[in-house]
Amino acid sequence: MKFYSVYALLTLVVLNISSCKGNDVYPQEEIDRTTDCRGVKESGGYATWYKPVNGWVGDPIPFYDNGTFYVFYLQDWRTGYPFLHPWHMVYSTDLSSFTFGGETIPCGAEDEQDVALGTGSVIKDLETGEYCAFYTGHQWTWEAMGVPTQAILLTTSKDMKTWTKKGEDNFYLSLRGKGDYVENDCRDPHVFYDEESGLYKMVVTTHSSAGATLAVFTSKTLQDDDAWKLEKPLYTDPSIWVMECADVFKEGKYWYLTYSNVADRQVHYRYAKSLDGPWLKPEKDTFDGIAFYAAKTMSNGTERYLVGWCPTRIGDGDPDQWGGSMVFHRMLFNGDGTIHVKIPGGVDGKFVSPKENALIASTGTVIEMEEGRMYSLSEKASAVFPRLTKACKIEATVQAANEDDDFGFAFGVCDDKTEVYSIRFDMENARLVMSKDDWVSGTSQLQTSVEMSVPADKKFDVKIVTEKSVCVMYVNDQVAFSNRIDKMYGNPWAIFTEKGMNVSFSDIKIYE
Repeated sequence: MKFYSVYALLTLVVLNISSCKGNDVYPQEEIDRTTDCRGVKESGGYATWYKPVNGWVGDPIPFYDNGTFYVFYLQDWRTGYPFLHPWHMVYSTDLSSFTFGGETIPCGAEDEQDVALGTGSVIKDLETGEYCAFYTGHQWTWEAMGVPTQAILLTTSKDMKTWTKKGEDNFYLSLRGKGDYVENDCRDPHVFYDEESGLYKMVVTTHSSAGATLAVFTSKTLQDDDAWKLEKPLYTDPSIWVMECADVFKEGKYWYLTYSNVADRQVHYRYAKSLDGPWLKPEKDTFDGIAFYAAKTMSNGTERYLVGWCPTRIGDGDPDQWGGSMVFHRMLFNGDGTIHVKIPGGVDGKFVSPKENALIASTGTVIEMEEGRMYSLSEKASAVFPRLTKACKIEATVQAANEDDDFGFAFGVCDDKTEVYSIRFDMENARLVMSKDDWVSGTSQLQTSVEMSVPADKKFDVKIVTEKSVCVMYVNDQVAFSNRIDKMYGNPWAIFTEKGMNVSFSDIKIYE
């Protein structure tokens, strides 16, 4: 973004803090009009984009049963080697908040296959009614022990509370000595029941001479490892190294495959009319940007959700780390097999308390209308609003005028404007772009971007859910864009235009 280095304060509006706007009644509160930069060191948990009080969320393993959404995940302590990533679990009835359900699968002993744990899946046994959690067991000293690095293990429960490991003696699957597969890569088991064949099917992440491969085991029964037979691969992609955290499900007339590509750090999907393929790649085959990873799905029978994690960073602009906060999207399935995503209803309905949104500073041409709920910005302009100090939802409708207009939302807009984080609508290239900008020198550093559709009327309905440093934007019930912005929490935010005449931001509302 290129702003002039000299800022002229053109508009400063003092709003009646007890005024009513539309149907929202704003509580009486003193508006913080300060703009000094504040560094906030995060601590504790997250309530909406869930993170435990201690540690972080690794690969989610979502599962729905009898009115409750369960999300198992790899607990990332970032310490404790060689004992890594025990399974923990949270649950919710509406995905607006979560209750901690405890540790599900602890790490094994140093001489056991599962000294470190990896991703898997949870399924209900149709014969016994037990819950079965298939997971990856990783052994660091595999060569000396004469075992594969990775194998598939099983733990079971009758009540979702007490879990019992079947252990290596009762259940153990690996690809060692089987065909063309890299025998030490056998992980991320995803198990589902295929009604057409009457078989349970297990999709496993591995490699072969053909490239990244999803191997398939089949069985008529879940808990007997001798019953699982290796079949032909589900899908192979010679262009990439690995397909992590694969998920396979049927929705309507199509089968879907989702996976995470460790190279581009994005979640992808394919679809087909049969499990035998051919698997089709849509024009836009991702759901989000690089700050949403390792996602798998769950369905309550009418709605399906995609659950991944937003990574932490050492600092703003630094490389992403493994694990962070849980982020989830509602999936919308189109008749042609393509998928869009939108804000989950539980999250959308959680933020209901309106908060006063006062203009505290502006630059360039900013025209305020409708008592502060609508602003028209032209050329290089910005309108700055009070600090984000609580989890909240920002709503706005943006109306552009021209096909090459350039505008968006900015965070960390405090006195030091050499480091502002913007999410920009790049209409000319049909992308949402997150960048770190120097509003003084006019230079920008691209962080990440996602594709978006530009509607014929050039109107964008935007919902942004922020919690501490996690920012998730939804546009037109089609696009999700997750980002980690450390400077967002505790500092002012803004709307801005980089290019365009009379770009309007209307119906601006903030709910806590």
